[in-house]
This record gives sequence, C-alpha cells and structure tokens, in this order.
Amino acid sequence: MFEGSPLPACGYCQDLDSEGPHGDTVKDTFDDIYADWYPAVLRWARHRCIDVHDAEDVAQQVFADVWLHSARYCPRRGGLAPWLYGITAHKAADASAALVRRHEGFRRLSRGPAAETPDSSAGTVERLGMASLVKGLSDRRREILFLAYYQGLTQPEIARLLDLPLGTVKSHTRRALRTLARVVAYEMREA
Repeated sequence: MFEGSPLPACGYCQDLDSEGPHGDTVKDTFDDIYADWYPAVLRWARHRCIDVHDAEDVAQQVFADVWLHSARYCPRRGGLAPWLYGITAHKAADASAALVRRHEGFRRLSRGPAAETPDSSAGTVERLGMASLVKGLSDRRREILFLAYYQGLTQPEIARLLDLPLGTVKSHTRRALRTLARVVAYEMREA
C-alpha cells in the first residue's frame, strides 16, 4: 500500500523505533473522516464558542487544519477523537478571543468621548449627534444601544455577549429608547 514514494516521518513513531512509517492516514481517508466527524466537531464547537454563529466557521477551520497538517496525526498515539477535539478547542478559543477583543474595542468606543474632528465617513454627523444625546444614559444602556444600533447585533446576541439575561437587555433597551425619545423631544422644543 505504501510502496513507491517515501512516507512522512512521524516523530512519535521514530522515538519509539516502531515497525516503520505509517504514512498519511488522514489524507488517505479524509472524505470518510469529514463525513463521520463533522457533526461531532460542530457540536463541540457550539459548546466552546461564545457566539454559536462562529461554530460553523470553527468546524470548517478544524477540517482545513486537519487536511493541511494531516502528517501531525499518528494513529499509534491515539484515536481521531482526541486529536480533532484538541484542534476544535484551540480554534474555538481563538474565535472566542477574537470576539472578546472586538467587543472590548466596541466597549471602549461606546464609553469614550465623541471625536472632536468629524471624519468624512457616512453617518459621522449623526453618530456625533447621538453621542451627545446618550451621555445621560448609564454605561450599560449606552453599551446595549451601541451594540444594537451601530453594530447591528440582535438582543439575544447582546445578551450572550454581555452575559445578561435576555429580559434585562430588552428592559435596558426599552428604557434607554424612552429616555432618548424624551431628550430628543426636549431638544426639538428648545431649538
């Protein structure tokens, strides 16, 4: 089966001085591995990702890595499940860390002062006007409105991201919008 071309060396097998190279067993059976293991990898990713929408991307990244780095797998070292689970855990952690980094950036933007020099991008004037109007809101309510209206997140996504109950996010949103409506009405009467 493995005659002809030299087989990739497996460091584990060389260390054990075992019965010789085993070849790239993953690439040889990749279609079967994908068909058999994709549901489990997707389930693992859903459990480990902060945002469940990232799980499908993580699963695809896992199998891309399995293909690209198939020579790292040694069947003598253990089964496919621990190897795939390890890759999934690392990819899910990377996706979740990226989400947290993005969220921290959004949090800093939503709490920071409005830019003094408007740029030429669309909507800047509106954003600056809203930034002055939301100053009276609590940090939490300002953050929820920012995530909903400037980042386009749904209330369930905001609840997961901020680790708040969905009802709390809905209440904060409703109260913040009521407060903004009163402020805008007052500003219009004064103008």
